[in-house]
Amino acid sequence: MNIRNITAAFLGLLLAACTTTTTPTFKVTVNMDHADGAKVYLQKAVGQEVQMLDSVQISEGMAVFNTPVTADNDMYSILMENWRRPVSFFTDNKDVTVTGDSEQPYNLVIAASETQTRLEAFKQGYLNFDKQLDSLGTLSETARTSGDTALLAQLKIQCADKEVEQKMYCFNYVWDNKSNVVAHYVLYNYKWAFTTCELHNMIDNLDTLLTSSNLERAKAYVAKLDRVETGQPLIDFTQNDTAGNPVTLSQLAGNTKLLLVDFWASWCPDCRKENPNVVAVYNRFHEQGFDVLGVSYDKQREAWLKAIKADGLTWTHVSDLKGWNNATAEKYAIAFIPQNVLLKDGMIVGRNLNGNDLMHEVERLLNN
Repeated sequence: MNIRNITAAFLGLLLAACTTTTTPTFKVTVNMDHADGAKVYLQKAVGQEVQMLDSVQISEGMAVFNTPVTADNDMYSILMENWRRPVSFFTDNKDVTVTGDSEQPYNLVIAASETQTRLEAFKQGYLNFDKQLDSLGTLSETARTSGDTALLAQLKIQCADKEVEQKMYCFNYVWDNKSNVVAHYVLYNYKWAFTTCELHNMIDNLDTLLTSSNLERAKAYVAKLDRVETGQPLIDFTQNDTAGNPVTLSQLAGNTKLLLVDFWASWCPDCRKENPNVVAVYNRFHEQGFDVLGVSYDKQREAWLKAIKADGLTWTHVSDLKGWNNATAEKYAIAFIPQNVLLKDGMIVGRNLNGNDLMHEVERLLNN
């Protein structure tokens, strides 16, 4: 090879070296007790979807993900097979360390970005309200056991006031941090606390130049809420009953004057607490044309059937046994349970009516 060819080859290698770029990365390090041999999954919110990025087997209590830097500041999360929900965090494209016990996934310590620090500060404030509500709940149970009805009534008012304070804590955070993606997180993850109107107001107040997956999800959720507000036509669906026979909502609604579609689950304490109220309304007004369709967010058929029998729920029940992935969750914007919609003449005439409110509204509508 002559000098000219050697020079050309050298220049070619030099050019290739100069044009090859290395994608910058940051690390997500997971230090997890009681997890050796298990896989931990790294996910990321992308638009309204969650993408699985990678999985690593935990060895000697550790797993490390090398993650490409991206232009956005959307949330990442880790998930293990025995967890009900992923644990999410902001990275700001900087190294993150997640430390804890796989058997206590919601007590993990996340050392991450400035944005994550702001999120943790918000969560601590929210947790302080939870602790106060727990204390009031303990006092209420003591008053109930001792038969102190006056104190119980007073504590009930205090609990309601504290729940309003907690809700306003979330509302004010979103309102006062319009250019902060943590506000988007709060808006989406605590959406169940707000009315459709309140959610619209918060979204309209946000910085229109700042986007995130949480905000996209919140907007999509509100659009679904708009579709199932009072005055809108029912959204039809078909699911199997306890005997495996298909039941179509519109057909059942067409055979009665009023139909309550009750979204619940055997594992939901608030649902089980509300069930006696629904039973009371059903027993009082069924012969006058009131009926109930129970839609369960259970996964276990046996638990579902056992709860129906134990609570005396004698009306029609359906489920696809997919838990929170029940197809009706998407149709009716179900972000929490119990929830319900009241139908008359194919239209939604009430939403989330509980206790005495349900009793009074059913009576009013049947008499009109």
